Amino acid sequence: MNTWAVPGYTEARELGSGASGRVALAVHEETGLPVAVKYLSESLRTRPGFVAEFRAEARLLGGLESPHVAGLYEYVEGPDGAAIVMELVDGLSLRRLLTQEAPLVPEAALTLLKGSLLG
Repeated sequence: MNTWAVPGYTEARELGSGASGRVALAVHEETGLPVAVKYLSESLRTRPGFVAEFRAEARLLGGLESPHVAGLYEYVEGPDGAAIVMELVDGLSLRRLLTQEAPLVPEAALTLLKGSLLG
């Protein structure tokens, strides 16, 4: 497992993980600002083309301005890892909410997804 962390940030806890990597709650050491850091997994980082796709994702995110999309703070890439540092969206994960409350009535599902659909 890769333990590389973005310099200048202190990780507080993991928010989620999947095949493409993991997302951690971190705090910017100079400002105290809480952020979400999306790390590209080590297995994908070493496969041709995946770092370029991850970099393109960060570039795309950086070009969006919407109250319904988490903002990009910075993209960090080095010999030991790649990460997207973005605005932290505080709240329950969709997975946890669905595990606790599913099935949702259609009105509740639309309310829940409204921000994502607008984004």
